[in-house]
Formats: sequence, C-alpha cells, structure tokens
Amino acid sequence: MDVQGPALKHPRAALRTESGGEDTAREGERATGRQTIEDGMQAIEKKTDTDLDTSWGRVLRDVLVFQFKLVVDGIKDLGLAQVAVGAALVDLVKRDGTPGRRFYGVVRLSDRFDRWLDLHEPMGRLPDDTPEFVRTSSRSVDDLIDGFETTARVAVEKSVNVSTRGMEVVRRGAAGQSWHREPGAGRAGEAFGGA
Repeated sequence: MDVQGPALKHPRAALRTESGGEDTAREGERATGRQTIEDGMQAIEKKTDTDLDTSWGRVLRDVLVFQFKLVVDGIKDLGLAQVAVGAALVDLVKRDGTPGRRFYGVVRLSDRFDRWLDLHEPMGRLPDDTPEFVRTSSRSVDDLIDGFETTARVAVEKSVNVSTRGMEVVRRGAAGQSWHREPGAGRAGEAFGGA
C-alpha cells in the first residue's frame, strides 16, 4: 500500500480505494493522524523560529531606522535653529502683519517635519516587559521653562527692590543725610526711618 501519494491528501478515500476494507481505512487514519500531528509540531517549531527571526530582524531594522531618523532630526535642528532666529529678526525689523508670523511659520514647518519623520514610530511595538530606564514626570519641558521664568522674574523684582533701596541710600547720602544703620534698625531701608 502506497501511503505517500494521495493518501496524505485524502487518507480515507485513498485507503478505501486501494484496500477496499474498513479496517485498513482506520489503520491508515491512525497513521495519517500521527503524521499530521508530527507535521503540525514541525510547523509550530518552524513558525516559532521564523517569528523569532522576524522579531529580531524587525528590532535590527528599527534600530537602524531610528539611528537614521536621529541623524536627519539633528540636521533639521541645526538648520532650523538659524532659520528661526533669522525669521524672528526679519519679523522684528519689518514689523509687517502679525508679530512673529515668520517665526511661527518656521515653528509650524518644524512641527510638520517632525510628524513626517515620525521618530518614535517604533513605540507601537513596545513589548510588555520593556524597562523604564528613566522615570519621567508628567511635567514637560515647557513647565520647567515656566518655573525658571517665574524664578527669574522674582529674582529681578527683588533686585529692583534692592536697587531702589540702594538708590535711596545714595540719594540721601548725597543730600548729606546719614546713611548708616541706626541702632536697632533691622534692614538698610529702616536706617532712614522707613521703607
């Protein structure tokens, strides 16, 4: 009995045709069932190996593409830094239309370029067990800049107050009034009886 040819495709029909008996058909089914299980196991092993190769191939491709995109993004940043300053200067000198329209046009161009570049596209393939290398807060760089700006504003206001008091001391000194601290005066401004 030849089980290799048509028996693998249609085992029951092929065995019945060749032997003509039901017992032979059952025996053929068992043999074909074992063969099918073995074929299935081999297919699963192949698929697992192929998936592993594909995923590592995908990781390698993502690494290379990410590096290329970082270079392109860096070149864009270097170029746009000068273009943005130039656009802001032209806006400042010409003063036509809405203030900063050329500068904001450069910002829009940068935003569109970043969306087109899609630097972080591989984020869609993050495995569940991806480590968090750096814990980030919910605050953005803009929040950080706002904090610096507020701190700088407070420092400038304090220095203006100190400068105003200093100018008062100089003015009184020039007028011949005492500018030394009086005993018990807590601050320099209290030396003159106030402020």
